[in-house]
Amino acid sequence: MSHELINLTLPIVTQEIEDVLEEYPEYPYQSAFLMPELRLQLIAHVLSQIPNRYEVKGIQKSSNNGQARHSSLLKERLGMEMLIRGGILHILRENADWLSHQLPKV
Repeated sequence: MSHELINLTLPIVTQEIEDVLEEYPEYPYQSAFLMPELRLQLIAHVLSQIPNRYEVKGIQKSSNNGQARHSSLLKERLGMEMLIRGGILHILRENADWLSHQLPKV
């Protein structure tokens, strides 16, 4: 049987970024992060600051205590949301000159 290493954190971060960006105005926030360069910078920014979880596909995993795990996950998600919001501002600030040429004026 073939085994594959799967990053469980990446899809969660990607979805959280989508959810957070939905709360921001389309211009300039959502428009800016539709650009692959900035989207990848934001994903990398968040992933570099949180613990990443991996799983080996093809190996059965054991079940954990659901209640304690839920509390921990909620805390992690709130922390991730704060990182995303801070990352959005940081990346926009860092790329302001480049963005002024890339985004059409509204």
